[in-house]
Amino acid sequence: MCLPALAVAGDVRPPTAGDAPTPAVAPVSWELKFRFQDPQRLSVVVPGHAEPVVYWYMVYSVENPTDAEVEFYPRFDIVTDTLKVVRSEVGVSPEAFRAVFARVGNPLLVAPERAVGRLLRGEDRRRHSVAIWPDFDPAAKAFTVYVAGLSGETARWRNPAFDPAGPENEVNPRYFVLRKTLAIPYRFPGSQSLRSRSVPERVTDRQEWIMR
Repeated sequence: MCLPALAVAGDVRPPTAGDAPTPAVAPVSWELKFRFQDPQRLSVVVPGHAEPVVYWYMVYSVENPTDAEVEFYPRFDIVTDTLKVVRSEVGVSPEAFRAVFARVGNPLLVAPERAVGRLLRGEDRRRHSVAIWPDFDPAAKAFTVYVAGLSGETARWRNPAFDPAGPENEVNPRYFVLRKTLAIPYRFPGSQSLRSRSVPERVTDRQEWIMR
């Protein structure tokens, strides 16, 4: 699937009642073309584990259609409807990528750590890689994949909970820097008992760009 390309320089906007940061309607900076396959479940034999380890993976390609080189540093998060957050590549064995590579059969597929960095212009410079997550909450009935790093659009947003009496730090920031992020929602069909065999369904009418 290919999505349109955009992005934006950072700005500062004071929060107002009922207001929330949203991406710009018209392009304001660079944006990459992103194509992806829906997440799939994979059991991997990992040394030191008595049983196969379950991972989820999303194969993708990214292309720079702009007129300049772009630094590509993506972030892939899964957030479940049970409010669990799982970041890709954290707690993931190298065996997982080897298993994905063998299953996908794309010789151009590179490991996640090799996908980052300067992305040259043009379709022939398209990069192919994969995001891999450890298995997540078995009680989850739905989840959303958030993909950041596809756009240069950012917004500097005042923290409504900032305490001016305390020190400004990571725990008490005066501002948040939000990035234009692609939100791709999924749900598991059927009962929870069938989770290990069910294929997540993409909720296409709720896929959107957000500031996160």
